[in-house]
Amino acid sequence: MGKSSKVFIVLLIAAVAILMFIGSTSYRQIKALGESSEMVAHTLRVETEIHRLFSQYTWLQSEVYETNLLKTATIHRDFEAQKDSIADTFDGLVQLTADNRNHQQNLQKVRVLQEELYGILPRIVDTQNDPYVENTAIETLNTTMKALQTIKFNMLNEVASLLKKYKEAHHSNVFLTPLMTLLLGIFALCVFLIAFWRLNNERKETKRTQKFLESILETSKNVISYFEPVHDASGKIIDFNMAYHHKNIHDVLEKSKPPREGRLLSKAFPQHFENGVFEHFVKCIEENQNQNFEKQYDFGEKRFWYDTTTTKLDKGILITSRDTTSERIALDSLSKSKELLEKRNLELLDNRAFLGNILKSISNVVIHLKSIRNDEGTIVDFELLFVNDAINNITGDIPEEVKHQRASKLYPSIFTSGVFEKLVSCIEERQQVDYETHFEKNGNKRWFQATAIKLNDGVTVTTRDITEEKLKSERLQVLNDQLSVQNSIFKDAEGVADIGSYVWYLDTGDASISDNFYRILGHEPNSFEITFEMYRKFVHPDDLELYDRLGEETTAKGSSNVHSYRIIAKDGQVKHLFLNGRTTERMGRPVSLGVVQDITESVLADQELRVKNEALERSNAELRSFNRVASHDLQEPMRKIQLFVSRISEAEQDRLSEKGKVYFEKVSSAANRMQTLIKYLLAYSRLNKKKDDFSKVSLHEIVTKVLDDLEERIAEMGVEITVDKLPKINAIPFQIDQLLGNLVSNAIKYRSLTEPARIVIDCKKLPRNKVPGDFDKKKEYYYRLSVIDNGIGFDNAHAQKIFGLFERLHQRDEYSGTGIGLAICKKIAENHDGYIIAESEKGKGSTFCVYLPV
Repeated sequence: MGKSSKVFIVLLIAAVAILMFIGSTSYRQIKALGESSEMVAHTLRVETEIHRLFSQYTWLQSEVYETNLLKTATIHRDFEAQKDSIADTFDGLVQLTADNRNHQQNLQKVRVLQEELYGILPRIVDTQNDPYVENTAIETLNTTMKALQTIKFNMLNEVASLLKKYKEAHHSNVFLTPLMTLLLGIFALCVFLIAFWRLNNERKETKRTQKFLESILETSKNVISYFEPVHDASGKIIDFNMAYHHKNIHDVLEKSKPPREGRLLSKAFPQHFENGVFEHFVKCIEENQNQNFEKQYDFGEKRFWYDTTTTKLDKGILITSRDTTSERIALDSLSKSKELLEKRNLELLDNRAFLGNILKSISNVVIHLKSIRNDEGTIVDFELLFVNDAINNITGDIPEEVKHQRASKLYPSIFTSGVFEKLVSCIEERQQVDYETHFEKNGNKRWFQATAIKLNDGVTVTTRDITEEKLKSERLQVLNDQLSVQNSIFKDAEGVADIGSYVWYLDTGDASISDNFYRILGHEPNSFEITFEMYRKFVHPDDLELYDRLGEETTAKGSSNVHSYRIIAKDGQVKHLFLNGRTTERMGRPVSLGVVQDITESVLADQELRVKNEALERSNAELRSFNRVASHDLQEPMRKIQLFVSRISEAEQDRLSEKGKVYFEKVSSAANRMQTLIKYLLAYSRLNKKKDDFSKVSLHEIVTKVLDDLEERIAEMGVEITVDKLPKINAIPFQIDQLLGNLVSNAIKYRSLTEPARIVIDCKKLPRNKVPGDFDKKKEYYYRLSVIDNGIGFDNAHAQKIFGLFERLHQRDEYSGTGIGLAICKKIAENHDGYIIAESEKGKGSTFCVYLPV
């Protein structure tokens, strides 16, 4: 019994010892399992943060290249935002790898390269206009990015090594823990209840660790899978069984059904057996080496790129794939952009060199001048921005020394020779200008043909030395003096329209005529031979006597007083011809040389003009008669009507019925309106334009007088009037007074009823090409005199109609008036070779603009 007790005690002690040993061993295995799980999760998180950090660098590089190519200015804002994001990722990665010396050393290198990167990127954008600096910065950027990629590769290898180590530890712990637990159950069944609380807590901790690991996998953007190899009878790997796949596989396959666990790789992804991925998987298992590769995949109509890392884990492989499609597209775009940028830089350099060689090799002088304007916008001088080397041969100037100097200092003669005005005209009218000019140096005059072309707010002038041509022209002129008769004929022919020339030999009557002379006769050129007698059949029968006298006088005296006669052309049309001939000798024979002009249209026009002049005289006589009638015969009866209406109203007012009083008021109102209408008609008919009536008048003084005349109405209506600085113009004073008076009165009459009335009177000077309206613009500059109000306005469709006689847009019971005021304004503008227009919108006021020549 005692021996048994001793044995039992020994066994009990041994059991307790074994229990404690096995229990402690199981506890260490379970704890190690939790630690290995945490380390795997930690390592995966480090890998994710590494990919995120270096992806941000790559994105920043591609964004800068895109900004540089497209010439946008958004990089500075995005650059600062990306720097903040990179700083957050970098600090997080430093904390995650605090216990890894290699990672810390690599991150210190990354920090240095990161600062270099931050210094390079803005320079690429800020130096877009300097190809050399830009290319140097791009090469430095590429070197920096390659260094970062090298560090990234080293860090990922370190992560892969650690991950493999932790996974092996995790696998070992997973294998040993159940075995130890089974032994513990066999040897420690009696103490299970005691150890249950401890084991249960460890189980919960393990579950939390597993959930933590799963949550990391769930939040990861990478596709994580675990494949187990499938062998044939000889042990060769022929396929893989997809034991586990991350949920992100759904995004990869898009709308297709995701693979189920246990599905063969050859069925789910047959592409892997065509693009070499399968061989990477086999090599990872057989050689126990991590594989990293990037492959292209086609899912539906879309193409993707994935960067894949494989690690042998237990009997299978752990596969982590990262979508690099956006990075690949960015790199492709970056590559294309770089090629395009390099191509354009080369073209730009070639073009610059080509243009420089042209400007150096040509003898023409090329100058570019920039406009210098005063406060009113008028060009008063030019600044020389460029001149080629050819200027040195003419003026002795060195191009670099005269740049950015004023033309008035360098070439003051252009302000007296008319060249300055031509250059201004070229810029303001946007038309090419050709002109000749000369330059004198040391008593030697040289002539130049110049062409001026507008460029921005300046002008480019190209000049060609035509001195030799001028000298040759002068020598040619001496020779041409010997052919004065012929030159006289050609000059006469150039000065008239529809002319013909002839040569008439007086000794025989033979003649020759020009091609156009044949056409005047209605025949094709050279269709028949002509003589003085033969030509006679074309002469109108009524003018044969004149023609014969022309022949006799020219033959006898060498000239004739007959210069015009009529002919009948081939088509029967009667034409009036004007003849101008001279007698000379040709090869010893008397000859008459001359030109004829078809003046039929001119004769008919003169006849028509005489008829119209007669009609105009009759019209003017009728108008004068009307003025006399309107000024006396019409106004006198109206004054009597008003007089007697007033007397009857005063004498019979109390005896009239209410209706009679209304009738008398209407009669009086109609008489007053009729008298006003007659007065305005007289004013309109008497408006005329005489040169002697024009004088220099101050618009400011006229406006002041108009406002003084309307002072009571302005005060009564509470109208606010603003008057701008007004110039002096050449005009008929009382007509301008009448024009402004009508416009301001209308603005007061048709004022706004809902807000305070405001009127603005201003004047601007405009070049001819900025003046609207279809009228004869004879001057280069015009004043635009504007009267602007905020009144009731009108439909702009009636903007032309309102200037007609008796045209009204409102009923008489709404607004009084005759409908003649604006017609008077239009006639006054036309009397001054100007133009008047109106712009308006109902409820938003009106603007009346009068354009008067400077």
